Amino acid sequence: MRLRHASALILCLATVVPSHADDQEEADKKARLEAAATHMQRFELRMRQGDDVVELIDRPLLTYGDSARSNENGTLWAWGNTGRPLALVELYQPTGNANWVHALSLTSTSKVSLKTPAATRWTPDEIQIQPQKIPEAEPPAAREAQRLRQLKDLARRFTAHEFWDPDNSRFELRLLVQPVHRYSDPKSGLQDGAVFVVAHGTNPEVLLLIEALGKSSEEARWHCSFARLGSAEIHVELDDKEVWKVDRAANIVGKPTDPYWLFLSPATEVKPEP
Repeated sequence: MRLRHASALILCLATVVPSHADDQEEADKKARLEAAATHMQRFELRMRQGDDVVELIDRPLLTYGDSARSNENGTLWAWGNTGRPLALVELYQPTGNANWVHALSLTSTSKVSLKTPAATRWTPDEIQIQPQKIPEAEPPAAREAQRLRQLKDLARRFTAHEFWDPDNSRFELRLLVQPVHRYSDPKSGLQDGAVFVVAHGTNPEVLLLIEALGKSSEEARWHCSFARLGSAEIHVELDDKEVWKVDRAANIVGKPTDPYWLFLSPATEVKPEP
């Protein structure tokens, strides 16, 4: 009887302990997301022509970690609730470091100005989004669910790699098949669109935007464009033919007048609830 009781107690503990651990992990994850969301409130994006404030999408498009590159608490955020996002930022903390690292990337074809937690504003002087027609692509389907399948099939035609440390090694990047954001703005000729992430593991390095562009859904055709989220030299191929390449960002971080800029700031202190 005692043996049976002991066995029952062990079985009970085995089921209870993982549950408590899972609860703690979920609480930690929630706290990290809340800290990132609180930090993002320190930004303010405006159009440089007209000075209109652009809203931050109220949830991260992606959460990730990259232990191979000592990155943790990673999130991806975007500004603009209508049509193509105007800008995205990759936010993470180096392992064992309280600072936030921000990698900003312009996806608008208009100039913007971003107030940041640093003393310097981000005011990119050049755009990097240049849509190009995707060859041998069927016209966009009439139904949204069908277009989503088309978007995924088109995204799979792209491959990418980068050259980065140590010793300028080559790293193959992988497509995250599920788009992280879907959008449209028919009034401006953008009938459908999606943001895909090309990543090192799940760490975003390239933004792949696939869009149905045209005055009407019947006239629209599929186009692609790209934006960097990594400082490395990056190459993107479509059906094994190179269609986009960027050199290493100047001094790794670039400049606050570049369409890609990386900077650090101290982490915002999040006080625990009483």
